[in-house]
Amino acid sequence: MADGRSNAPSDAEILALASDFPAATDEAWLKLIDKVLAGAPFDKKLVSRTYDGLAIKPLYTKADWSAQTGFPGGAPYTRGTSALSTSQSGWDIRQVHGHPDPEIANQQILEDLEGGATSIVLKIDPSGQNGVAVRSLKDFQTALKGVYLDLAPVVLEPNGPSVPLSAVFMQMMTAQGLKPEQVHFNLGTDPLATFAAAGKLIVPMDVVLARMADTTAYVAKTYPNARALNLKSIVYHSAGAGEAQELACVMATAVEYLRAIVNTGIDIDAACGQMAFTLAADADLFLTVAKIRAARKLWGRIAEACGASPEKRTAPITALTAPRMMSKRDPWVNILRTTVACFGAGIAGADAVSVLPFDSALGYSRELGRRIARNTQIVLQEETGANKVVDAAGGAYLFETLTDKVAEAAWAFFQEIERAGGMATALMSGLIAQKIAAVATERTKNLARRKDTLTGVSEFANIHEDSIAADHPDIAAVLTRRDQGPVGTIAKVPEPADGPLMAALVKAASEGANVLAMAKALAGSPITMTPLPQHRLADGFEQLRDQADAFKTKFGVSPKVFVANIGGAADFTARASYAKNFFEAGGIEAIMGAGGVDVAAIAKEFGATGAAFAVICSTDTLYTAHAALLAKALKAAGVATLYLAGRAGEAENMLKAAGVDDFIYMGCDVLAVLSAGHQKLVAG
Repeated sequence: MADGRSNAPSDAEILALASDFPAATDEAWLKLIDKVLAGAPFDKKLVSRTYDGLAIKPLYTKADWSAQTGFPGGAPYTRGTSALSTSQSGWDIRQVHGHPDPEIANQQILEDLEGGATSIVLKIDPSGQNGVAVRSLKDFQTALKGVYLDLAPVVLEPNGPSVPLSAVFMQMMTAQGLKPEQVHFNLGTDPLATFAAAGKLIVPMDVVLARMADTTAYVAKTYPNARALNLKSIVYHSAGAGEAQELACVMATAVEYLRAIVNTGIDIDAACGQMAFTLAADADLFLTVAKIRAARKLWGRIAEACGASPEKRTAPITALTAPRMMSKRDPWVNILRTTVACFGAGIAGADAVSVLPFDSALGYSRELGRRIARNTQIVLQEETGANKVVDAAGGAYLFETLTDKVAEAAWAFFQEIERAGGMATALMSGLIAQKIAAVATERTKNLARRKDTLTGVSEFANIHEDSIAADHPDIAAVLTRRDQGPVGTIAKVPEPADGPLMAALVKAASEGANVLAMAKALAGSPITMTPLPQHRLADGFEQLRDQADAFKTKFGVSPKVFVANIGGAADFTARASYAKNFFEAGGIEAIMGAGGVDVAAIAKEFGATGAAFAVICSTDTLYTAHAALLAKALKAAGVATLYLAGRAGEAENMLKAAGVDDFIYMGCDVLAVLSAGHQKLVAG
């Protein structure tokens, strides 16, 4: 203006303008949604449910959550175990290693540490089948040569006799001249998880728990900055458990261990100080965040109820990107899955994250897979700043509500386990297996019907993908280069109590006894149970792909399905694309027909493909006019199995009489249809 005054509205005017809009309400939103749904039920169309039966709505407001979670670092610890969480130094980049050859494992460990990893998980197994073939002090020294154990924490994952392996590991640190206060490690002791996975223990359960308590007491009294216990939920997650079931199992395990430890005379604070947890993080971002936040809340409540002082009501949580979500087919998609899982774990406040390499389901990962795995974490921290905000999910109504619901459901199952006699009893009685199996069965059905999608496997499969190489070492050759049997003798094995057993084994290790000699001395009357199944979500579809590969190896060509299109592109494209996606998920290559309404020409086109199967694709209107005639023509041309894309409705009997063998449509059992198809290929 000429007088120099601005035309810009004042703050008061802006506020007044905003106030002219009516306040948004749930009721108004629901009315609008009802119009869009046109009578379809809201709960069925827009509300999803987790495998623990928890509802997830499409919209959350303040009305959904009124609880108070306090501040980060304070009870109930939902928001983190410290005021600053990982915002200053980031979460611990903890990479998993388990190549059976100690020398190769050492090379890979050093590569990871030099490339940005800050700690390692060392999987160890005297047999070499599921970890580094460690049997002696020398094997440990070889695997960890050049690793500064006072700077890079090591978390053991024993797959075998954990007590002897722990003894030799601790003796190794003494042999290297490290003082007890210098080292930060976790022995990874979790005999109940081992029992659940392997289905056997070398001694009865009471002895196992007593030895676990002895080990814990020894570490508590000897190493001020170390922990003996790492309670792992992966065995339950890989068996198919829901998030609440997973948490309930590890919390019930923790209580089982606490009871055994305090019986040795160790106080509750020291016992709680020996706890750590490793939870599965998968591609479901919402549930990963909620689960980790709920875990802190649950453990804080349990520790409080057991009488632990406030500073001992927290425990470090590591998130491991879930083995069950990893695929062998189109493994590059695993990079996306693990990135989402890592991000979820990071913003949930996990103290450490272990990202599995994208090729880990194929065998022992190579350098590229390991580098991408650690760099995923580095990018998320250094370039996106995902760790910079303390409890980034805090205050978000969805995350807060879901966290509370997961915690409540987990607590309910935890109480059921306790009523059944505790985790050890619940495992041996089959209660845990039964409860998890019910969820796993439902999940399998949803995967088979593609209600749950596996990108690159059940959807959008690339049947022409190049194979990815992974290492498959000669374990027998690795073992041949190492000691083959028990070495050293143990005169007497003390009874487990508050550490004498572990003290004696560490001393025996210093005198040359190896893991096998100790295991022999500790052997007793074994116990067994049916182990929890360990599977990946992609197993069913990947078995079909393997059958397709076997067919190609035998006959020189891939199994094929001819897509018999009727009409023009606008008529058949939608269902033809669906059919292609459908069959190629089973490794059956789709050969796209040109279309048209000349059934003789379409049948002739089929004859030139060499396919055993055909699927008719078009609109319902064109089906009425041409599908039956085309079915007869295709059968006459030699189609072994004929499908039609879509539901037949009232025309089903007529179409079957014309030659259609099966119908494919949204919601059908894809896995069953494809499995039957492969059986016909083998039989034909």
